Amino acid sequence: EGATTEELERDVVRLRRQWEQISDLAKRSKPARLLYQEPAMVIRLLREEFTKEYRGVLIDDPALYEEIRGAIDAMAPELADRIELYDSRDEGLPMFERYHVHEQLIKALDRKVWLPSGGSLVIERTEALTVIDVNTGKNVGRTNLEETVFQNNLEAANEVARQLRLRDIGGIIVIDFIDMEIRENRDAVAKAFREALARDKTRTQVFEISELGLLEMTRKRISEGLVESLSSTCPTCEGRGFLLHEAALAELE
Repeated sequence: EGATTEELERDVVRLRRQWEQISDLAKRSKPARLLYQEPAMVIRLLREEFTKEYRGVLIDDPALYEEIRGAIDAMAPELADRIELYDSRDEGLPMFERYHVHEQLIKALDRKVWLPSGGSLVIERTEALTVIDVNTGKNVGRTNLEETVFQNNLEAANEVARQLRLRDIGGIIVIDFIDMEIRENRDAVAKAFREALARDKTRTQVFEISELGLLEMTRKRISEGLVESLSSTCPTCEGRGFLLHEAALAELE
């Protein structure tokens, strides 16, 4: 999707060459023989995700750098120069520390996300769906309340789209935008949200914002999600997020 004619033609040439190599190997080999296997996960990821929209990719492993550089040079030569080797000795810090990756991961696991103007998102996962609540927080505005809410919701629309990709949230999602009285403002926020989702390669379906400020959508579930892959259910509360008071339990016994 979004590929140019030149890119498609180059991909066809590459795939035909690959098929010819597989066919030739099949003719010269005795069964059973492995003829082809998918490349490593990191190369498959870059093959699907790495486009001209990205400024570059940093790799701190020299051997992996050479492998990926060669693969990208074959698939998309115009992007090969964007594959860079990161040398922690020259930089003085490990790559993840240099670019605050651990800090960003911790933020991506937090239920609360701050918006630039002072508003916030609260992301709650349930068994059936994910709910994202938009709040003005410190962003109370000075004059027109409707305009303040509208601008806050526009910020939230872009950040929600980013968080869906970052956390790989799938399934049914309900976004509770702050109520807007003007219909045109609700339509503008929904349009901005769809435009922000255009970068997301995962299939989505977005409905209109209701008069209550609720926007319902679905996003195809590709994996278990960032939170699930990096955590486990609390054995004490069993994922409910609260503990019953001991006094209340004693009365029930």
